[in-house]
Amino acid sequence: MKKIVLVLSLASVASSFACTTIIVGKNATTDGSILVARNDDGGSANSPAHLVYHQPRAKGYLFSSVEENKYSYQLPDNLMGYTGMPDWGTRNTPGGGTFEEVGFNDAGVGISATETIFSNSQTLKVDPYLDESGIVEEAIPSILLPQIKSARQGVEMLGKIIETTGSGEGFGVVFVDSKEAWYLENAGGHQWLAVRVPDNAYFVSGNQSRLGEVNLKDSKNYLASPNLITFAEQNGLYNPKTDGKFNFHKVYGKNDTTNPSIYKNDITYNYQRVISLQGKYTPSTLKHPVNNGDFAVFLKPEHKLSVADVESGLQSYYQGTSMDPYTSQNPQSKYRPIAVFRTQQSHVMQVREKLPAPIANVAYINLGMTALSVYVPFYQGAIIPDYYQIGGDKADDTSAFWKFRKLQTLAMQNFPKYAPIVQAGFAELNQQIEKQQKDFEKQYVKAYAKDPKAAQQLLDNFTNQTQQQVFGEVDKLTNQIITDMTNQVNTLYHFEGA
Repeated sequence: MKKIVLVLSLASVASSFACTTIIVGKNATTDGSILVARNDDGGSANSPAHLVYHQPRAKGYLFSSVEENKYSYQLPDNLMGYTGMPDWGTRNTPGGGTFEEVGFNDAGVGISATETIFSNSQTLKVDPYLDESGIVEEAIPSILLPQIKSARQGVEMLGKIIETTGSGEGFGVVFVDSKEAWYLENAGGHQWLAVRVPDNAYFVSGNQSRLGEVNLKDSKNYLASPNLITFAEQNGLYNPKTDGKFNFHKVYGKNDTTNPSIYKNDITYNYQRVISLQGKYTPSTLKHPVNNGDFAVFLKPEHKLSVADVESGLQSYYQGTSMDPYTSQNPQSKYRPIAVFRTQQSHVMQVREKLPAPIANVAYINLGMTALSVYVPFYQGAIIPDYYQIGGDKADDTSAFWKFRKLQTLAMQNFPKYAPIVQAGFAELNQQIEKQQKDFEKQYVKAYAKDPKAAQQLLDNFTNQTQQQVFGEVDKLTNQIITDMTNQVNTLYHFEGA
């Protein structure tokens, strides 16, 4: 039980320091899709996120934050339907949930929000966050997904809200459609910058402002608040004569390398995640490691990246190095890994052109700790199983979240022994599902051209079959570990004799 206490107590440390993001342009992937991925690490050990679809609405409603602050936003009439992953405790709100984190709308536009970032103290002195009234992570997917028809429109709409209503905290937000992906970062209460992700490159971030030099004359690739640079000049944040080219994260972002707390020091908390992921996809970067936080914003991978490559990046805990906290069973490890126990959910959004709308966009959902879970595909047109839409803060026998969480909690009791068992089981399952996906998509495309209803039945069958396989594997692995632990207890407290 001591190990459980250690794990659960660490899960609540610095809960606001959350998330790792990966974005890959379509010419940098193996299949021409755009990939958007993020670990949502803001949860406690027992805080499920539900996967839901919100039906279109004829009438608008007033969105109100219920957990972070008092931000509110009046949505207009004629809202699109969309998927989201709200916190379990917010489902009775007017919109059916807040903190929705990730989703696609009926126009095929996706959002992943947010990557928690921080403005520096100089910025916050002249343009502080509007803690009580500014827009926050809790609201962003819920108010934008029902409205936006393109990734660019999403950037522009959020940017206008930041300028007028203000931000309640620091955040990075990804917008994606079939053509492009954009990444937006805010600064202080009212500034923001968004950059189009190059088609031939990828982007990674770990809780720190990452956007750098800008060319605001290039509106195809850069969008920003109208006084982004002049505001910095007028308030002593940037001097073009002495500071060189304007660099967003150097001017506005926090880069704390002296803080004695490992949870607040960017070197120990953030740098290593970026170094690790850039080194994984572009190994040549390891020859000249960055030690000042000035990482390349976009890099070309040395081989084209697949969904599996991105998934494995988000499952990393620095395996095979001295920084691995789990194999060494060291909860006081200096470096924050990418995979942490307090993850609510992780997602990889795959956006593809030239496929029927119901299967063009896929969200691969991983519940709980990524290193001890598996990414399960949910096509945009699929009916979401009930057990992904339930679960609370107490363990149960029916929700998807708690099926995974029980297995993860057991495996963490002896990570060096049980993690390889879990990971091997899920790796084999992942290969099976990947093959089934390819076969299913071929069948679906043929059926859709002749009979969309028959194609929908194929999609529903695939979804149900996949879920049965996943939960069958989870149950098998859980029982395997329980059996082994039972034998250990019996050996330890055997009391030989009659």
